[in-house]
Amino acid sequence: MNNTTIEERIYHFRTRNHWSQTELGEKIKEITGKPLGRDVISNYEKGRRKVPSELVPVLAKIFGISTDELFYKYEEVVAKSPTLQAIEASEKLAKKDVTEAYLKAMEALKQSQVEIQALRDQAETFKNEMNRYKKEAEEAQAVIDKVKKNLSL
Repeated sequence: MNNTTIEERIYHFRTRNHWSQTELGEKIKEITGKPLGRDVISNYEKGRRKVPSELVPVLAKIFGISTDELFYKYEEVVAKSPTLQAIEASEKLAKKDVTEAYLKAMEALKQSQVEIQALRDQAETFKNEMNRYKKEAEEAQAVIDKVKKNLSL
């Protein structure tokens, strides 16, 4: 993927899934309770409107990617991983010293466990945010329903 901005990545992942801008807006509404029309999605994709930070984890969930993938090229995300850097180092070392390579590989394994836990924590945070958005949407809907009822009297 050669897309360099979050706007281009949103467009990339939306079209890769064969969704219209309206369909993406509906998927966002399902999670946040806040409707986003085709025009809003279009403005995000064209950079005419800034993508709100609270929408980043929502988009990542919808696209089935990490939030990093919305900001960085895949190669940049992979390159940042300390675990992968340790694995590469241990592979090079294995040609010279098997014991040292084993120790490096064990370090990489421990580091990957830390990274996995961090991702789990991040997923839990996103889940809590989604639940908060859902609750806010339900509360807003209750107010809307009450106003509609009072207006029809």
